[in-house]
Amino acid sequence: MGDALRSAEAELSQTVPETVAWTVAETVEKVARELAPLLGDQATSEARELVAAVLDQPRFWPSFAAAAHLAPSDVRAIERATARRARGAPLAYAARSAPFRHLTLYVDERVLIPRPETEYLVECVLALPEARRGGIAVDVGTGSGAIALALASEGELARVVGTDLSADAIAVARHNATRLSSLLRAAVEFRTGDALAPLEDLAQSVDLLLCNPPYIAFAELASLPAGVRDWEPPQALVCPDDGLAVTQAVVQGGRRLLRTGGMLAFETDSRRAQRVAQRVRDDGAYEEVRVLHDLTGRERYVLARRRSID
Repeated sequence: MGDALRSAEAELSQTVPETVAWTVAETVEKVARELAPLLGDQATSEARELVAAVLDQPRFWPSFAAAAHLAPSDVRAIERATARRARGAPLAYAARSAPFRHLTLYVDERVLIPRPETEYLVECVLALPEARRGGIAVDVGTGSGAIALALASEGELARVVGTDLSADAIAVARHNATRLSSLLRAAVEFRTGDALAPLEDLAQSVDLLLCNPPYIAFAELASLPAGVRDWEPPQALVCPDDGLAVTQAVVQGGRRLLRTGGMLAFETDSRRAQRVAQRVRDDGAYEEVRVLHDLTGRERYVLARRRSID
């Protein structure tokens, strides 16, 4: 261990009251023992990750700060997270925390865990001129608020609106907006309702319409990993019409919301990307329809521009 690391670790230890019993290293060891029946050889590495997530620290922090002492409240929070993980909850639900771009979001079983693929959807949209013009962006199916809050914190928009059918999800999104308010550069609001139903007042005024819809067919649900199938909210995963019902509703409704030249952007999966693109083309209200690839080279995103409104 280098001098800089020893110095930083010593400073961390000196700031903690002497009466606190558990160090970071001891806590990691305790968590690993409790997770071993579930995770086997992976228990120690995940214990570090769990401790870091609960304390909103980088993943490497438990190793860096191994000798630092933890406050009793932090130890109790880690114990609660460990108990949830030992019952099989995904790490993000156990820790009640998920990273998304430069944000750390609160998540629980009411909302889908944000994915890296969705981070890249935001990346694609932020590269568009419409994200830099002080306009309005809408995030349909906002869940935890991940897309909406990332746009509000990184773009140059005047207003961001998120919608979700689930009132529970909207409660989580609003909680995240409050927690992250100091990072937001745009006004953000969340509305409860099905797809575009809560957005009638925004007709022909939206610059960016984004949607990461449920796109799994009901017949595919059983094939999903247990951590997804058994824990994440089914309404955020599956829908009728072979997983395309919500997508179709947004395509059709988007023509009423988007201004001329406004952008429509979907996330989907590689099996459906071309089908989504074709539905957008068939609608007739859009042009410049493009299918983009994720970082693994799979077709995943569909972007299109609203044609001139007669």
